[in-house]
Amino acid sequence: MGGKASTGISRRAFIGAATVAGVQFAVFGLAGCAPSAQGESGKAGGFTAGTYTGEAEGKFDAIVVETDFTEDSIAEIRIVKNGDTARIAQPALEKMPERILEAQGLGVDTVTGSTLTSMGIVGAVASCAEQAGGNVSALKKKGAPEPSSEHVDLETDVVVIGAGAAGMGGAIAAAQGGKRVVVLEKNSNIGGNCLVSGGYLEYLAAPDSARPDMTPELERYVADVLASDIAASSNPEVVQAVRDEFEAHQASGATKLFDSPNYYALDFAVTAGEGLPVESYLPMGRNISALNEWMTENGFEWITPTFAITGYQYPRWSGPAEGVNGEGYFDFYDKVISNGTMDVEIYLAVAATDLIVENGAVVGVEATAEDGSTYTVKAESVLLASGGFSGNSAMLKEYNTEWPYPESTIPTTNVNGHTGDGIAMATKLGAGVVDMGNQMLFPFNDPVNFSFEDIMGSFGDSPVVNQSGNRFVDETTDRFTISAAMMEQTDNLGFFVCDKKCSDYPSEERQETLLRRGLLYKADTLEDLAEQMGCDKATFVKTIEAFNEAVHAGEDEEFGRYLFTELSSVEEPPFFASPVTWAAHITIGGLSTDESTHEVLDEAGSPIPGLYAAGETRQDICGVGSMADGFAAGTAIAAR
Repeated sequence: MGGKASTGISRRAFIGAATVAGVQFAVFGLAGCAPSAQGESGKAGGFTAGTYTGEAEGKFDAIVVETDFTEDSIAEIRIVKNGDTARIAQPALEKMPERILEAQGLGVDTVTGSTLTSMGIVGAVASCAEQAGGNVSALKKKGAPEPSSEHVDLETDVVVIGAGAAGMGGAIAAAQGGKRVVVLEKNSNIGGNCLVSGGYLEYLAAPDSARPDMTPELERYVADVLASDIAASSNPEVVQAVRDEFEAHQASGATKLFDSPNYYALDFAVTAGEGLPVESYLPMGRNISALNEWMTENGFEWITPTFAITGYQYPRWSGPAEGVNGEGYFDFYDKVISNGTMDVEIYLAVAATDLIVENGAVVGVEATAEDGSTYTVKAESVLLASGGFSGNSAMLKEYNTEWPYPESTIPTTNVNGHTGDGIAMATKLGAGVVDMGNQMLFPFNDPVNFSFEDIMGSFGDSPVVNQSGNRFVDETTDRFTISAAMMEQTDNLGFFVCDKKCSDYPSEERQETLLRRGLLYKADTLEDLAEQMGCDKATFVKTIEAFNEAVHAGEDEEFGRYLFTELSSVEEPPFFASPVTWAAHITIGGLSTDESTHEVLDEAGSPIPGLYAAGETRQDICGVGSMADGFAAGTAIAAR
């Protein structure tokens, strides 16, 4: 039985139309502590002086605030508790209390990119105001500021649109090359999707000390990649280079994981399900290796040993040793920028709206800030790094060629802002696009926030069952195949199952929150876990017992899986189950570009002078590895 790297691999099988009945958006109320009598009707003030505690839902948990009132004003607001993603939530935690205090009202604007946290703070303060006897309805009518009429003119060498992985990589590389750089970010924080992505980056330059052992199962995996139908039809020079490298690795007596940029490219072409040829991955392999080395030289600390993730089972992945998900990358970038001599200015909550063109060349950007002020930024080069369009349901459906999307809004894992802005600005100028229907879903997200930050278990390793208690897919195959299988399940819903061995993430405190919110189940027996999940007990127990037998045998005859780790089995209580569903994750298609220069090409294939693209904004490049593409783009721009 072949695993996902076997010959004749199926690239995305889809059956029938799917609905998203099990995928419901959360509607957060503003309920907090029990209120007391209201103040005088129609007036926002009229409080009973004192300190009150209130709470309301943020994105991931309740936000708790303490608010001090005098008889006629809101005097002070303190955030006591919040569980939202730090870099995304922080601007709201800082700005929302200030806005409410300044306005003495609750009708203030939310912070761009941190809407749910902002709403949670407003709701919690509203609860406090109600307890203090204030007129909450009147307070909600106070606070909306008048738009600013200020206009700002800037001049620089390079303007980067987007402060995510690709944008920050590009900004730093261009600045290191001596360029003055201005970065425009539409959200109120840097980081983009990297903050909620898990933060996984290929560590191709890892030393042996950072690599896991090369097991017989991984040797079999490499052999399957080389023997696959896709390898047989790929560039023979690349395939032969991988074969030579692998044979040399075996002959050397090396015991650690085999890898190389060539093998990375062939592995992705064969197993990722993205439908791209090996040539598409070769530059990325080289760029990631170069970025790995630069990061290590500049003090970046990696998680070791490297590991596998959902959809990519070869254990070459790592991430920041400190910080949650991808936040550690941007902590690192903060240090690099602050400790160096690089000229990088970052403007947050400033959204690029149009490209400025003079004499056929792009020479800058028009932008609008959250407060209404406008910017004109003139530059020799403009780098589009605003991400893909997985947060734009209309655009996903417009270009979709394969997924049975629902008529309703398509759920997404993306943070605010990934709506194809850079692609739209460039196509207005006649830029070409490539492979726009190539859209990757992520199959395992919680069904409230569509986030995988809180899923318990080992991605690509732990078993997944449907509501009947049956497994329905090889958990080690590609994301396209898993997502298609998830779409076929009742309510598009499944459960990620694990045991005590996986209980170190998320934290115990976070687990308690998830249990309370119904986003995690925990039991001392499989039977009790099945009852909480709503599965048939006998079916579920039989499924898990069969899976455990496959783990110990090293072979899963039902789905052809043979990659397992010490975390795979579900045998040690307590047992856990996380409800999961699919959501739009990555768009692989994008702007047509020159691979070496990163210049954006028009529909006829000619460069648009002054315009460049990196990361998910352009074709073929996606994920945290976008920072390597951005770094390569910034280097290319600096060299011109």
